[in-house]
Amino acid sequence: MYEAKPVMEGTASGGMVSTASSTATKAGLEMLKKGGNAIDAAVAAAFCLGVSEPQASGIGGQSMALVHMQKEKRSFALDGSSRAPFVLSPHKNPSRPIKIGLQSSTVPSTPAALGYLHENYGALSLTEVLEPAVRAAKDGVPVTGLIHRMIKKEAEQLRQDPLILKNYFSKKKPLSEGSLLFQPELAVTLERIAEHGWRDFYNGGISAAIVEDMKKRRGLITEVDMHQIPMPVEREVLESTYREYDVITYPPPGAGRVLVQILNTLEGFPPEKLNADEPIGAVIQALAFRFALNYRQRMPVHPDHYLQSVNQIMVDKGYAEEIIKRINDIYQLALKDTFLPPPTSGETTHLSVVDREGNAVGITQSIELVFGSKRMAAGLGFFYNNYMSAFEYKNVTHPYYLLPGGRPWSSVAPVLLMKKGRPQYLLGSPGSSRISTTLAQVITRLVDQGQTLAQAISAPRFHASDTGELMIEKERFSREVNSALRLASFQVTKRDPYSFYLGCVQGVQMPIKWRESFHGVADPRRDGTAEGPE
Repeated sequence: MYEAKPVMEGTASGGMVSTASSTATKAGLEMLKKGGNAIDAAVAAAFCLGVSEPQASGIGGQSMALVHMQKEKRSFALDGSSRAPFVLSPHKNPSRPIKIGLQSSTVPSTPAALGYLHENYGALSLTEVLEPAVRAAKDGVPVTGLIHRMIKKEAEQLRQDPLILKNYFSKKKPLSEGSLLFQPELAVTLERIAEHGWRDFYNGGISAAIVEDMKKRRGLITEVDMHQIPMPVEREVLESTYREYDVITYPPPGAGRVLVQILNTLEGFPPEKLNADEPIGAVIQALAFRFALNYRQRMPVHPDHYLQSVNQIMVDKGYAEEIIKRINDIYQLALKDTFLPPPTSGETTHLSVVDREGNAVGITQSIELVFGSKRMAAGLGFFYNNYMSAFEYKNVTHPYYLLPGGRPWSSVAPVLLMKKGRPQYLLGSPGSSRISTTLAQVITRLVDQGQTLAQAISAPRFHASDTGELMIEKERFSREVNSALRLASFQVTKRDPYSFYLGCVQGVQMPIKWRESFHGVADPRRDGTAEGPE
């Protein structure tokens, strides 16, 4: 029998911050208490996550944001994709994705994305916003059980980098749970960004150090790449509905359209049939996941062409009706892939922040795989990403084929649920292709089953892939549910209860009526907390 995990919740009248790290949550809370807005708090928490959850994100990676400005009634998606180095040549692409070492890194875009967001929409100074991250890097952050396991798992590769060995190991052994992780080099880098501005990362002293490091260790990023700043792009959000809610989510290059198609499909069934704790509900949801993911893999779309693209049929409710008919008629599928995606099993993190004015920011950021490239920027203290593994390497017609300056494939799908023109839920999760299926499960539990935010986020979870593989927290579901999924021709793989692999939802529920409070929940599958100011 598994042990139930406590849910980390917070209730407050002045806003809410929910992240996968208590240190980052407190960084965001500090900004709200100083009078900062949701953007200040989200950016502070995002920078801090790179310090306190370094296996998942950092300034060497990329960040994507969903932003809602309540006063202007405006929502937008900030595409903070990283960029492939310009030295690449399609004629010389390797046959397999590059996953380890400096050659696996694309041009980091997190400093540009967070810097742009703060510069254009924040209220506090950059120095104030970076202060908690600098402090955490200097004073040390606790090594959680999760971080210890990740260091131990990747120890063979991590030991090959002198700076990682110095900071993340003690006598050549992974730092133990409960010990402190000190990152003095990262503290100096963050202090420099605070003093000279985020552009220093691309055309100042930090940039020069990165280029020199790349030359010495045969990386691909050059001075041209760094000076060609990967500026984020504000994109129109993807809008839909689910029952009585308006759904606002992330367009390509993210995977919000997968989430919308799943919800469109589920909407075709009565709420009482969608309880995933019952066999019929679990099978319907699993089939909906498989159809949506399969369609996305077969029909990828370039973000710059999405609004002009016929691929918008994927989010059309008429298209969902066809899927609903098939699910009603067929419980054994034999879908064949004709357009396989690049491997995207990445490690990611997500944060959700709302301020007292109702401004909402969800940021999903990553360095791709656990500890990214498994290499750290010499003297700078951050992990290089390995987003070179998230491109298509063979099919030249694929929108994410590896080209100089290209954007990698992404599965982010932060989502805002609105009711009567007011934001009610802000949700997001890491987990690559599991992001959309994770969020759909939380949404249907909230909307169709009437569960609380804490119940919906902590509930048992599964993921059905486009190829029919199904990962499930087996011990948390009944024998009948497990049997039904096998009978529906899914290849079932057992995952531990509260599986790290099956997403980590950070959620905020906003007040609808006067004098109601903000409510935040951090997924018990990782180390998160939720707090807000009074």
